[in-house]
Order: sequence, then C-alpha cells, then structure tokens
Amino acid sequence: MRYQPYGKKRNFSVIPAVRFVSVTFFFGTLIFCGFSTGSFMISYLISSLNIIQTTSIPGTKDKEKCESKNEVWRDNKCWDYEHNPSF
Repeated sequence: MRYQPYGKKRNFSVIPAVRFVSVTFFFGTLIFCGFSTGSFMISYLISSLNIIQTTSIPGTKDKEKCESKNEVWRDNKCWDYEHNPSF
C-alpha cells in the first residue's frame, strides 16, 4: 500500500486536466489568431492609405481647366497623378 499523508486519499483524474489544457489551448489559439488577423488588417489598411494612384477626374472635359489644376490632359481625359484612395 502506498503512503498517504494525514490519512487522505488522493484521487487524480486525467479528464479534468485534459479538459483544462484543451480549453486553454483553444482560447490561446483563438486570441493569437485574432491578434494576428487584426494586426495584419490594420497594417494593410495603413499601407493602402499611403499609396498614391492615378485616376481620371470625371466632369473635367476641357484641357485648359485640367491643366489649370496642375493635372495632365491625356487621351481626352483629365488625369490626376496624386490621387489618394482615402479621398
């Protein structure tokens, strides 16, 4: 017979320990994936706001008006080479 201090019988079940480890692993993975996804989305949005794209300016049909706004007249359209997508 095994020695038991103070006459108490110890019962150790593996099932609660496995449940605890499983739940901890699940929520840890959930938090890690959420943080990774969120940080990726934030960095993508911040980098996309700094990109300058070329776009045709609708409504400007006159070459003189286009050039007076420091834009480029090409292919019968007024082009802006400093357009920010967040505009």
